[in-house]
Amino acid sequence: MTPLEWIQQMVEANREALQQMPFPPGLAEYVDELVKSGQTEQIIALMKMGFLIGIQQGTRSEESPIPPPNRIQA
Repeated sequence: MTPLEWIQQMVEANREALQQMPFPPGLAEYVDELVKSGQTEQIIALMKMGFLIGIQQGTRSEESPIPPPNRIQA
């Protein structure tokens, strides 16, 4: 699977969640400016940051709770 196919698949699989996700004001204009000025490295950095944040959030949600301490009985 190519990176483009993977991105398209992820967008399609998460379309509803993506539509409900708010963006900071001005983000669309900022990305549009990056695209128009050919700043590919910056766009890729934004994509990587989003990917890393998603991984971190997923890891946090999977963390197991700390087990209670063992009780010592006399």
